[in-house]
Amino acid sequence: MPSCSDKDMKVDFVVPSRDEANPTLMHQLKHMPCAGQIINTHEKPLSTARKNGVLSAKTEWVAMVDDDMLLPENWLLLVKSAITPKVGAIGTVAVHKNKHVAAYERVVGTVYNLSKLDTNPHINNIIIRRQLMENYNPPKLFFGEDQYFKRYVQKTGYVWKVLPFLGATHLGTSKNYVTIGISYRRYGHFKLFQLFRRVVARFIFTPFAALVNLSFETLYYLTKLNVEFITGWAKEFVAEKL
Repeated sequence: MPSCSDKDMKVDFVVPSRDEANPTLMHQLKHMPCAGQIINTHEKPLSTARKNGVLSAKTEWVAMVDDDMLLPENWLLLVKSAITPKVGAIGTVAVHKNKHVAAYERVVGTVYNLSKLDTNPHINNIIIRRQLMENYNPPKLFFGEDQYFKRYVQKTGYVWKVLPFLGATHLGTSKNYVTIGISYRRYGHFKLFQLFRRVVARFIFTPFAALVNLSFETLYYLTKLNVEFITGWAKEFVAEKL
């Protein structure tokens, strides 16, 4: 069983939630070695909740975990072991409970290391240096703030590190991908070539994901999300030109 000695660094947790916090996640955090206080915030929007939650923590490093996550008991010890003087944030690849998304990422993962994808910061389960939030002024967003924060951390000179799958599970349901597409264009998260790369990747990998699940529903679901994202991105692009 993993343990935390008296000499080990404690890490406070911030868990933003809309309503009551996920009781299973909270139980996991309370029994996680080296976990400090758990700050459950209901502040809105998410970007503001994350910033203010982290600033209310007392530890040098602070974990930010979304309410729709589940973590293994040794998660914090494993993530802490990757801390170096040059690193500002450390996230981990999570497996999705949504069978359609899980199938897609399983297919992508066979040809490319998911921890190396530059378009997914994995902000739903990370630890960060508390000091990085002190001068951070995020846009008031629910969606798309993860990319904004990643760029901010990198501009400070720190590395944003993503570890391979360590046991984190994402329980979340689908978001509004039109809104995400708008946000990604508005804040410069996706350039034109990145959008093209996404469209090509989805076109190639989505049918294979459907085969993994032997489900036409998977094909429809993933295609619908991609169309919504493109629609949102294009809508914002046109609005910029008008």
